[in-house]
Amino acid sequence: MLVVSYGPDDLVELVEVGYSGHHGGDEVFFSGVRLTYRFMDDVVADLAALGHHATPFDIGFAFEPGFAIFSMSSLWALDLDPDAGEDDDRRIVEGVSIAPRAYFDYGPPADATDEQLEEWLPEQGVFPPEPV
Repeated sequence: MLVVSYGPDDLVELVEVGYSGHHGGDEVFFSGVRLTYRFMDDVVADLAALGHHATPFDIGFAFEPGFAIFSMSSLWALDLDPDAGEDDDRRIVEGVSIAPRAYFDYGPPADATDEQLEEWLPEQGVFPPEPV
């Protein structure tokens, strides 16, 4: 599956490519590394071995060249590993987002402190409610 998102200026802002998996289609590759329909930790390790630094976010990892891998948690380990237990929480890469690196830099760090969030939110035009 291919999803193309446009910004307010009608230019492509983000391209997302989903996994094919057991449906028989092609998967997504980068520098010879298969990205989709694999365990996320394995993909991150393979890319790190090639020198690509990963920055975690809530559902995946962003990489310097301008892409991110993500899991919506709709697959489970048994989809890839028949020996996995039902409580196996390994995530499977379900898609890849491709965009300029700045697109993935939006927002506070995932591990932001309360003080950092209080500073960042007003910069984005989000203010605390007025006292009643």
